[in-house]
Amino acid sequence: MLTKLTVRNFKGLAEAEIELGNPVVFIGPNDSGKTSALQALALWDLGLRRWLENRGEIASEQRRGVAINRQDLTAVPVPSARQVWRELEVRRTSFEVGRKRTENIRIDVMVDGQSTSSTWSCGLEFDFANSESIYCRPLRTVADGSTRMRVPEEALRSQVVLLGPMSGLTASETKLESGAINVRLGEGRTAEVLRNLCYQVRVMPDGEGR
Repeated sequence: MLTKLTVRNFKGLAEAEIELGNPVVFIGPNDSGKTSALQALALWDLGLRRWLENRGEIASEQRRGVAINRQDLTAVPVPSARQVWRELEVRRTSFEVGRKRTENIRIDVMVDGQSTSSTWSCGLEFDFANSESIYCRPLRTVADGSTRMRVPEEALRSQVVLLGPMSGLTASETKLESGAINVRLGEGRTAEVLRNLCYQVRVMPDGEGR
């Protein structure tokens, strides 16, 4: 079970810490960050899967990030990757002893969870690459990035799916692969894949993703 979400520099959220449980209800006016918090959680899930796909391991000693294409951000549909950054600021410029210094502004997403036997934390950071892609890697624990958080195995047992508003179920639904499901979710066609999502939950090993 996921127990807490911490987000920095994502869309309208400068910094937010949200307690999670079962269930959780977000209530607030428009543009207060409800959807942004859910999208940050979906971004964390995508980053985690992409990191493991490309690095092939749970250890996070490798410092090089993995690329995420803007079109893969099906839960956060944006015309430019820059738009997932708060106030569209992706880099910060400062001057030290007459020298210009530029550094990336990173999006940080940390998720805490609890399994049957332990608690865990998994943090990821995201760097802007260009309008079509961003880089993801485990969250640094020291400023120079020489040490990073470990990606715990327990985090892999959780799966995040963000469902948009539904207009009504279709009369029939073809069984789809995960990629096709994600595309439809990104297009706001949630009702067309609801049965597919229910099927995925049904066939998951007991205790995972609940």
